[in-house]
Amino acid sequence: MMAGWIFAVFGLLFVGVGGFALVMMMRGKLNATAAAPVRREVVPDGEGLHLPLAAGFAGIKGLPWISWASSDIRPRLVLHPDVVEYGVVRSHRLPYAAVSRVDVRRTAGTCNFVLEFHGRLSSFAGNLVDPGKALLAVQVLAERGCPLSPRAQRLLNEAEGGCQ
Repeated sequence: MMAGWIFAVFGLLFVGVGGFALVMMMRGKLNATAAAPVRREVVPDGEGLHLPLAAGFAGIKGLPWISWASSDIRPRLVLHPDVVEYGVVRSHRLPYAAVSRVDVRRTAGTCNFVLEFHGRLSSFAGNLVDPGKALLAVQVLAERGCPLSPRAQRLLNEAEGGCQ
């Protein structure tokens, strides 16, 4: 009888410590991503903008909170002069004309930058963590003629209110 109680207490303690460690690891990842600088890289035909992501998601167009693939190992979002490069598992490069909509979504601890493309059922969402980086990405894509969602347009108009 006593052994059962001891096992239960140690089991709960183990689960609690493991859960706490997981939460602390995720907070560290989010804080590191928020603090990471946006890198500018000079390429032959202009300047590329590397945006640091905490995670990347391949989702279903129109349903950004549902994804069929995700990665926090090495997600990628690079805004080149003539193409957007994004990656969850594999890297893809598409011209800005292929972007059908740019959206920005926010929930607790995340600021997701969503790209939807013409002729594709999947979308790309990247967790930028920092609303300032989302604003920078929206500004660059708006300059390149990409259509903005009402949320992204509001973010661009407010320019200091963060993600909506």
